[in-house]
Amino acid sequence: MCNRFSLTADLSDLTEDFRIDKVQTPYSRRYNISPTQQIPIVQQIGGERCLSEQRWGLMPYWGKNSINANLDTLSDRTYLRNMLTKKRCIIPCSGFYVMKQEGKSKSAWRVVHKNKSTFAMPGIYDVWLDSEKNEFPMCTVITQDSSFYRDYSLPVILDEEAIETWLNPSETRSEVLHTLLRALPDADLRSYSVSPFIENRMLETPDCIEEIHPSLSLIKI
Repeated sequence: MCNRFSLTADLSDLTEDFRIDKVQTPYSRRYNISPTQQIPIVQQIGGERCLSEQRWGLMPYWGKNSINANLDTLSDRTYLRNMLTKKRCIIPCSGFYVMKQEGKSKSAWRVVHKNKSTFAMPGIYDVWLDSEKNEFPMCTVITQDSSFYRDYSLPVILDEEAIETWLNPSETRSEVLHTLLRALPDADLRSYSVSPFIENRMLETPDCIEEIHPSLSLIKI
């Protein structure tokens, strides 16, 4: 499961990397993004790529908040399948965190792309209406089982060509969209130990992404 990530790119780099045409909401660097917070997303609207914010975590009528959607479930659940074909976005990311259990302890790790300072996680979204018909967009990150960290689901990472198709609202064929969601080769990823205090959602400083000795990353559970 992906329940923490960071986005540390400057706005100028972000707009260049993802060819963003419009910035619709304020942007700032984030070091410890947590579920239910507002997160930067990119979607294509009227032929333009727009950077805005959505709540991280769906609130489906049939269940609890969902911050991740595993690739294996996208075709099985009508709710997710409809979003896949009609409501897609990308979620820019500089690195995501993994809490690995090791016996009676767990340790915090940050996973980054070896060749890209910022990459795209595929997202799907929905819009929730309150009693006064106010709209609240919310999204979830698509994940899949990974060999990089066995027994853990990690975010799918889209390449440049896949981003183009993923953001194209005219593409509604689920079989085509599924072909974009391929596992990134392990050789393209790198991980390093970080502070276990990233579990504290109030901690939002550059220290979150600093590499530390693995022994300092362990906490008892």
